[in-house]
Amino acid sequence: MDENQSLIKVNPGLLAALGSGAISINVMPKEILVLECIVAGTSFRKLDDVEAELKSEVKLEVKRDAKNKFDDWAVALHFGKTNIGYIPRDKNEVIARLMDAGKHFFAVVTAKEWEGNWLRLEVKVYLKD
Repeated sequence: MDENQSLIKVNPGLLAALGSGAISINVMPKEILVLECIVAGTSFRKLDDVEAELKSEVKLEVKRDAKNKFDDWAVALHFGKTNIGYIPRDKNEVIARLMDAGKHFFAVVTAKEWEGNWLRLEVKVYLKD
């Protein structure tokens, strides 16, 4: 094989874009467990309509709530359009800062139990990397 031949075809434009960082390819996306916690604020929510669907292993959307008047670092957990509660205030600042910097998270329900009028939800929060 001479020096002008290659085992694979190389597109110089694509190679330049990859080298410059203009394009990134994440061939091995990772989900990194960053927190296990009890969801805060479920007693202030009307969850009767969605409670039956909040089963173990159900994924929740993690949304930054920067306009929350009670907590500057508020991070909400959503099931569909329903805000079911928050990551506890004493555990949310790092996740909020990472979200503000463009990182994405999701949560998974790991346990659920009614204790009187309080729906106790346990979740694992993952960073999508």
